[in-house]
Amino acid sequence: MSLPVGLHRTLCLAILVLGGLLLQGCSAVKLAYNQVPQLAYWQLNRYLDLSDAQTDRVRSELGLLHQWHRSTMLPQHARLLQQVQQHLPGTVTPEQACRIYDDARIQLDAVWAQAEQQLLWLAPQLSPAQIRTLEMQQAQSNVDWKKQWLDASPEQMREQRYKQLLSRAETFYGTLDEPAREALRSYVARSSFDPQRSYAERLRRQKDLVEVLQGIAQNGSDHQRTLGLLRGYRTRYNASPDPTYQRYAQRLVEEGCEAFARMHNAMAPAQRLQAVQSLKGYERDFWVLAAQ
Repeated sequence: MSLPVGLHRTLCLAILVLGGLLLQGCSAVKLAYNQVPQLAYWQLNRYLDLSDAQTDRVRSELGLLHQWHRSTMLPQHARLLQQVQQHLPGTVTPEQACRIYDDARIQLDAVWAQAEQQLLWLAPQLSPAQIRTLEMQQAQSNVDWKKQWLDASPEQMREQRYKQLLSRAETFYGTLDEPAREALRSYVARSSFDPQRSYAERLRRQKDLVEVLQGIAQNGSDHQRTLGLLRGYRTRYNASPDPTYQRYAQRLVEEGCEAFARMHNAMAPAQRLQAVQSLKGYERDFWVLAAQ
């Protein structure tokens, strides 16, 4: 079956998009990665309130998915980090940053597609009560999202985004100097991010998932139909059927690539080398984990 957003991100923990890693050290990567099956199970159970029989098979399938990711995707993640490291000692163009982002998205989608195959059996088994539980969890997550982004004043929202991005950047580069901080502040101030528009798409995706699962429940014995419905949801998740939102999402990506390039190019050479060493540590961890 397709995955709630939180679980989707949990399963794709090892994907590194420039500036997006939240982990605070290489040892944390190893620890977090080995806990992914348990974290993924907790998320699924929280969203769906799994039965005992479903729990046993879900745990088994998540273990198999984790082994697949370890042997198949971790080497790809490590090679992507090698490519990033080659760019970081010098200046970076927005086009280079976006190419790396696109490569990461391709890897992310491969993980999602594999998870879909491993958990396809679960979708037809979901009861109306479990789908209602999913809707309630979606509603609760929306309360939290609105509190963070919609209920804040524009100034509070910009300051919150700036602090989040600064924390992520300093994970790699160390303490940012004023030119890099100014590039980051300028990006946040000029960003096209619109919480109302993003929230509307969030609601559309949630409604889409519920309707897909309800449709599967009506005729869950048709394997190909189930797979087609889930793949359709994944396609609409990755590219909204709303062309206005598609343009908005693409604009956010392009702005992010430009902002990363400006910030990176404002860094001192020593900071760029520190970022290289940070990524090299993650790369080593990925190779070690892949060999286990």
